[in-house]
Amino acid sequence: KKSGAAEESEPTASVVDTLLGPTFQRSRAEIWDDIEREIGHRYRYVLTLYNTHQTSDRQNGEKTKSRAMYTPLLRRLCQRNGVRLVAKNYELGGKCLCSGRNSYPIATRDIAGILPLVKHAAAAAGGEGFHPASFDCNSGPTSLHVLLPDAKNLFDTAHAAWNQKALPQALDLFQEASSLFQRVVDTPLHATVAKCLEMSAAILFHAGEAEAAAANAARSLAVAVQLGGFDSADALNAHSTLSHILLSSNAAGPGIKHLRASLYLTELLAGPHNTDLATSYHKLGTMYHEVGSPINALRFYQEATARESADRLVSGMVAKSTALVLANIGQFKGALEMEKRAYNLYRSTLGEGHDLTKNSSNTLAQFTKIAVEQGTRKAKEEQKQKEEEAANAMANEVVAGEAAAAKKRQKKKKRKPKKN
Repeated sequence: KKSGAAEESEPTASVVDTLLGPTFQRSRAEIWDDIEREIGHRYRYVLTLYNTHQTSDRQNGEKTKSRAMYTPLLRRLCQRNGVRLVAKNYELGGKCLCSGRNSYPIATRDIAGILPLVKHAAAAAGGEGFHPASFDCNSGPTSLHVLLPDAKNLFDTAHAAWNQKALPQALDLFQEASSLFQRVVDTPLHATVAKCLEMSAAILFHAGEAEAAAANAARSLAVAVQLGGFDSADALNAHSTLSHILLSSNAAGPGIKHLRASLYLTELLAGPHNTDLATSYHKLGTMYHEVGSPINALRFYQEATARESADRLVSGMVAKSTALVLANIGQFKGALEMEKRAYNLYRSTLGEGHDLTKNSSNTLAQFTKIAVEQGTRKAKEEQKQKEEEAANAMANEVVAGEAAAAKKRQKKKKRKPKKN
């Protein structure tokens, strides 16, 4: 048995030597090749967009920019494995080294701690769940036991009532399901509890109870942040829901705060090319425009224009809003250009007879007239300014000439000899 135990310990030592020894020096390309190979074997899928290079580029040795988002990938990896890293600016996407203790850009000294994770409180499928037990084989009457399938069935019933537009019944069922889940897992920190709070907030918002809806949405956000962290997808959805409720109830300050938080998390988790960013920036710019801050509104509209949107109507709305802000601050030439862009998008997407196209056409005619008048007035002002500058220059020349003549006369008087 001792020899067997010794034989069993040998593979562990070899694994440690492999991980910490000089043989474990691999480049990022080799690691990604292993990842692509594993994805192909496991899922029968070939990566064609992210972290791939063309064959010609590999042969020529040229570097091509990868579309892989390293920061969201690193965050997700740490969240799923309970790894805590020191907060600093890591040089991700550049040169790297995997050599055991002295790796780069992330080394062993950068790991602040490793936390234990609970994957789930009970299995969601297969009829498994929390079953009471006791050492004396007597767990009490079964009618007093609340099992996880019972709470899940109540949650599904609440969703069915929500789909049938039975809002009062759905609200009662969601609140009862939240209470049952907390009794089963003995804590409010559960994903389904957050969903129940979010659905309760939506129902209360439809019923006109804005304060109660905001309170439930804030509780859902708190649970989502404690479960998955501030940069999780559930926290992003909770920020969006809470911002919508607050903005609709005329609470512009807190609503804009949560809307900007959702924008930051969307760009952090989904990258700068996410299609929802243009809509969110346009919405935020509209908020600033309504409160009388056209400069901030224009800044967010320009940011929305720079984002790629897959919807032409969204691009048209952004161009239309930008034109209105530019006209508000007196820049009718820029407003005319943005209104032309909006009109072309509306006409190509909706047709000539649509109300949005007609409205844009009328606004385009108004901006054209005002821009022409502004251009004519500006040209007259420039011409008048040029004439004034020319007149001032001539006057300065005359004054300078008279001063020079007077000076010359004074010199002649000084040189004239005196009579005896």
